[in-house]
Amino acid sequence: GQLAVARVILARANSGRFPSTLCGVVFQKSQFSFVRGAGMPPIRTGSKGWQEAVAISKIALNDSWKSPVEGALFFHARHVMPGWDLTRIGSIDNHIFYR
Repeated sequence: GQLAVARVILARANSGRFPSTLCGVVFQKSQFSFVRGAGMPPIRTGSKGWQEAVAISKIALNDSWKSPVEGALFFHARHVMPGWDLTRIGSIDNHIFYR
């Protein structure tokens, strides 16, 4: 799921519909629940979670994984019901993906 979300961020940056940088996509207002205001929560760079995030980002940036929801530009957690009028293309773990 996290890798598919990373691929969405890359797809957005390359789409021409969103900011063209990865930071621009992540920090775009109201797009990612983990962004608070204009910043990230405190990050413990020595933690296992950080190490996993770095590994996931490297795989996504190297295009080393073909996403089963390739082309997705939108996603949400299963517990959220945004009522979007978008084409659902699949789900992975706790996320549902759309184009």
